[in-house]
Amino acid sequence: MKAKILGLAIAFVGCVAVLPAHALTADGLTYTLTAFTTSNPNVDDFTLTISGINGPSDTEGGRYGVLGLAFNEPSGFVSAAASGFTDMPGDGLDASGCGGNGSANFFCLKNNASITQSALPANSTLTFNFSADATSLSTWGSNGNADDFKIAWDGSKSKTDRKGKFTSGYDLVSQNLPPKPAAAPEIDPANATAAITCLAGALAVARGRRRRLS
Repeated sequence: MKAKILGLAIAFVGCVAVLPAHALTADGLTYTLTAFTTSNPNVDDFTLTISGINGPSDTEGGRYGVLGLAFNEPSGFVSAAASGFTDMPGDGLDASGCGGNGSANFFCLKNNASITQSALPANSTLTFNFSADATSLSTWGSNGNADDFKIAWDGSKSKTDRKGKFTSGYDLVSQNLPPKPAAAPEIDPANATAAITCLAGALAVARGRRRRLS
C-alpha cells in the first residue's frame, strides 16, 4: 500500500507545473534574476541568467559578450562582488561601459576578461553570479528601493572612434528587474485542473490493478 501511495505522489508531482522566476524581456532577450540567502542576513548571492542571445527573437543580434552590469544600490549598500568582474560602487553604466556617468546610486560590475570578437551561437544563454552586501536586500526591488538593471553589450553594432572611445551600440535596457527569491517550486493555479486530472487518472489505474489482483 505504501508503495502505491508513493507512486501516486510521484505521478502527482510530475503533473504539477512550476512557475518560472521573475523575468524581464527586452530586445528579444530574457533576463532572470534569482536571489539566494546566505548565513549572513545582510549578504545575498544572485544569479543573472540571459537567454535567447542572437536567436530569432533577438532584435539586435550580433552580440559578442557582456562588458558590464549595473544595478541601483539597495538601501544600506556596502559592496558587491563577482568572479571575473571589478565592483565599481557609485558608478553607473553608459554606452562606454562601467564608470560612464558617475551615478551615485548605482553599482557597476565591470567585466575584466577580453571578449572574443565573434558572435555568440544562436540562442545562447549566459549566466552571471554575484553577491551583494546591504542592509535592505529583503526589500530590494520594492517601491522606494529600486533595482533598475542596465547592461552593456559588445557586438557587431559596437564601434570605436579614432580617439579610442568605445560605444556599445546596443540598448542598455535600463528597466526594473526585481530579484526572485529562490524557493520551493510553486504550483501554477492555471494548471491545477490538469494536475487534479492527472492524479485522478493515476488513482483509476491503481484501482484497476487492485481489482485484477483481488
